[in-house]
Amino acid sequence: MSFLATTCLFFVGLLAGFGQFTDDFTDGDFTNSPIWSGTASSFFINDSNQLQSNGSQTVADTLYLTSPSTQIDSVEWQFYMHLDFNPTASTNYVKVYLISDQADLTGSLNGYYVRIGETGASDTLELWRQDGTTSTRILTGNIPYGSTFDANVKVTRDPLGNWTLFSDPTAGSSFSNEGSVFDNTYTTTQFFGLYCKYSTVSRFDMYYFDNISIGQLVGDTVAPAISSLSAASTTQLDVLFNEPIEQTTAENTANYSASSGLGSPTTALQDGTNPALIHLTFPTPFTNGQMDTLTVQNIQDASANTMITETQTFMYFIPAIPSYRDVVINEIFADPTPQLGLPAADFIELYNASDSIFDLNGWVFSDAAASEALGTYILLPGEYVVIADDNYTFDFSVYPNVLFVASFPALNISGDDLTLQDNLSNTIDQVSYSNSWYQDPIKDDGGYSLEQINPTIPCVNSSNWIGANLTAYGTPGTINSVYDGAPDATTPSIITTDVLSATTVDLCFDETIDTSNIVISQFSCSGGITLTNLIIYPSANCISLTLSPAIDTGIIYTLTLNGMGDCSGNLVSNSTTQIILPHTGDIGDLIINEVLFNPFTGGDDFVEIYNNSEKYLDLYNWKLANWDDGIIDNFKAITVHQLMRPGDYIVLTKDSSDIQSNYLNAIFGNFVQLASLPTYSNDSGTVFLVLPDLDSTVCDYFSYDEDLQFGLINNPDGISLERIDFDRPTNESTNWHSAAESVGWATPGLENSQYYPGQLTSDVVSIEPEIFSPDNDGFDDILNINYTMANAGFVGSITIFDANGRLIRSLVQNELLAASGTISWDGLNNKREKARIGMYIVYFEVFDLDGNVSGVKKTCVVASKFN
Repeated sequence: MSFLATTCLFFVGLLAGFGQFTDDFTDGDFTNSPIWSGTASSFFINDSNQLQSNGSQTVADTLYLTSPSTQIDSVEWQFYMHLDFNPTASTNYVKVYLISDQADLTGSLNGYYVRIGETGASDTLELWRQDGTTSTRILTGNIPYGSTFDANVKVTRDPLGNWTLFSDPTAGSSFSNEGSVFDNTYTTTQFFGLYCKYSTVSRFDMYYFDNISIGQLVGDTVAPAISSLSAASTTQLDVLFNEPIEQTTAENTANYSASSGLGSPTTALQDGTNPALIHLTFPTPFTNGQMDTLTVQNIQDASANTMITETQTFMYFIPAIPSYRDVVINEIFADPTPQLGLPAADFIELYNASDSIFDLNGWVFSDAAASEALGTYILLPGEYVVIADDNYTFDFSVYPNVLFVASFPALNISGDDLTLQDNLSNTIDQVSYSNSWYQDPIKDDGGYSLEQINPTIPCVNSSNWIGANLTAYGTPGTINSVYDGAPDATTPSIITTDVLSATTVDLCFDETIDTSNIVISQFSCSGGITLTNLIIYPSANCISLTLSPAIDTGIIYTLTLNGMGDCSGNLVSNSTTQIILPHTGDIGDLIINEVLFNPFTGGDDFVEIYNNSEKYLDLYNWKLANWDDGIIDNFKAITVHQLMRPGDYIVLTKDSSDIQSNYLNAIFGNFVQLASLPTYSNDSGTVFLVLPDLDSTVCDYFSYDEDLQFGLINNPDGISLERIDFDRPTNESTNWHSAAESVGWATPGLENSQYYPGQLTSDVVSIEPEIFSPDNDGFDDILNINYTMANAGFVGSITIFDANGRLIRSLVQNELLAASGTISWDGLNNKREKARIGMYIVYFEVFDLDGNVSGVKKTCVVASKFN
């Protein structure tokens, strides 16, 4: 805690002699009974009957009051103090003088005082000794205080000169022991008092005091107890008691005995400054990492209260220097919502997979955005420890092995990069997880932790992780629910091959590779291409290869791997992958093929694109956009390298797992996940697919509308619109239809259920199929009317009549036709009702600018299934 610059100095006068003294200021007068002296005009009694400072409001000031007091042996001092500001070390602070040989506290004196914070020990109470004009801190408390101080304070001194400091931060009577010290420099006193100093004038009235008392110590009838044990070296054990100990019993070695054959110490020495601390030296060194028990008996305090027998365990150890994956990130809880059976907070679990003992003090846990240092925690071989935020101590109270940190990094739900480093900044473990690691669409929706299957495997890979068992949700602090100790026998596999340029290709594997045994000679390439350089990425699961000479665009080369492996010794043998330098994309190469713009409640949109060219195209930096306020805007770029071969489908979405869980026929490998998509409204909008050039050239666009859905569908939620024909115009309304119910209302990543390319024939008009059933089951749902004109420039109309010649549907009216094309009928009439079962006549009429008119009649049948 820093001290604000104010100096208010005052002494509260106390009755001389050994009688009990109290003053709670309820009489409203602090100048009589007891008698006060000093800067009395700089204090007053406030409405709460507290003594309050009232110094100068214009310049820095020093205030003090004094009162006679000669009590020093077997004495207890108590007082309440509140500082309504943040104290500083030398400019704004307070001293409470317990003992002084002078009434004027501003000059030279001999005595002892209590103050708040000082250089090197801020935020705590301190006991100081003053020798003339020199002050020495003799005791530092252990309770931290915030930017203001509000507490009851108690100090005791026995006849031997043992001081003990107590406080209660709640300003009540539940005092906590802040420490003890021996100092018998001064054995007489004349005054008690309070001293306030400030240099910031706004602090003039921010010192409050109340309930001051000095009196004889109440008789001590409680035996001493052990507060803590600490192994200071291989043979020295420090024993801290809860009060000062009588020296003779404290230094009797027969009063101490340790287990594991250690026996009694050879020496027992009381600390020279803290009489509650005893230093024991044993003849036999402690065993590193072994838990031992110390038995203590017959120890007396200053009041001759005797401890009968007490035992407490201790351990000496030298922290080992960790190697990579000696300690592993073993469990990850990144999505606490919904809360199923785990705490409502992110956490990770560490596991000591080695035979060594480690102290986690100074180690650092990081994700991609933040890091946090760990405190002291002794992690034994085979032990687990949970790392969590200290704001959730209650949530984790049921787990015994938790190490809390001040600010646990917020883990990303969809994936994050986690790193564990030791106190020397050496990387001990790394995990780059993603949602796919759960291997279950239910678990990756939240409430389940990610668990490592075998924490002793020396390589990190996604196949060694999975969502916790359905009945466990997670296992913080204990063996994982999915644990399997079988050794790693799986060979590394290539998961991505990215050709970044004509001379550079990146390969990424499904696990960490053995970087110590990988050389360029383990790779070869077809087509006379030589591998000239090898770079290993820091993650150790991706490499970069340099090719010479440069490869040609669109040519398929075969890259062969032979001899590299993972760090479990599993070697790759003649594994191959294809490398292709992609072409430059152009307008119309990729087309919009399927759009889900009105997903199920809580679900996500998707846009499927199709490579309708003969080119190999890399999707890196292609973009989706929408129409916003009259312009193409809200560009969302693809930030990964994804090669599209001719005829490939790719689904673009922000949550692949959501789409895959709602549409079980989705092709997993055909998804590219974006951080976000442009907003596509549920009724109508425009999807733009933009080339990766500087001009943001539009490659394709689709203006969708809910009216394009099949007319007999009452609720279009979760039903995609599918393109019927790749080669028909994107924005021809009859080229789109609702996905079939039989395929689950969408076909993300695979051929559309309504796909039906135009069948151009030598006839002017043809229809296919002649019998169709518009029931949206994905089989012959649509009638395709194909036409081939002698030349361009014809205007056409298409009308559907029933067998009795009644008008059923005006499909096209006076539309300028292409030289050839296809128009589809979905089997609905002009009222958007399903046409009855039966035969229908398709009348295709055309005319040109010269007035020539001709018409063609074709028959078709609307059929239906019978249950």
